Amino acid sequence: MSAREIIVLLLAVGVAAIVQNIVGFGFALLAVPLMVLAVNPHDAVIISTFLGLGSSSFQAFNGRGDAQWNLIARLSVSAVVGIPFGLLVFNHVDERLLKGGLAIGIFVAVLFLARNLSSHRRSTGLEIGAGFLSGALSSSLSTNGPPLVFALQSRGLPIAQFRATISAIFTISGVITLASFIALGDVNSDSLIGVVMSLPILGLGIRLGQKLKPRLNEENARRFVLMLLLGAGCSALIGAIIG
Repeated sequence: MSAREIIVLLLAVGVAAIVQNIVGFGFALLAVPLMVLAVNPHDAVIISTFLGLGSSSFQAFNGRGDAQWNLIARLSVSAVVGIPFGLLVFNHVDERLLKGGLAIGIFVAVLFLARNLSSHRRSTGLEIGAGFLSGALSSSLSTNGPPLVFALQSRGLPIAQFRATISAIFTISGVITLASFIALGDVNSDSLIGVVMSLPILGLGIRLGQKLKPRLNEENARRFVLMLLLGAGCSALIGAIIG
């Protein structure tokens, strides 16, 4: 790996860690599109899964008092069911097709949430479906945040509860996804080297994110979430077009 590629990898990890620790999600959404400039897509997914698990577990532990455990249980169980389907996609389906579908889904979710921020809808079916899709995306593209954001934002959770709840779900699905990658032999020496090199930057990003987190009020947090989703949709669409 060249010096330029290492810089790109570390920059992706640092920015993603800061954002995730401010709003509760966004690590893979930001990191993976940048990582593929330095490593191949499969390694980017593996590295993002390793590091994202570290970031989300830290945040889940810190926010455990605000976590909504009924939601965590329902969404996590459905996510676990979706993980095997994502593994099939990871190893057999054209990544461009998956990114195109993901982009369309994200844009629809952004449109819905932007027009219904004050409407708090609770649907068990929606949450189960979002959890399943999140699990499938976790093990295929490592971008499992959008379905969970859609389900939790529809409930109108305060930002502290949102962060704690989504981080706990990320942690549970991340452990299972990572174990699946290891069991299937998808983890190689290149991805492990990338993880080790990135750990100090991950720690720095977590610390900076924790310091910046109190400055984000409820209204700005929700706008930031929508901006991240929109950016993720654009990133997925570009990836689908140019490969």
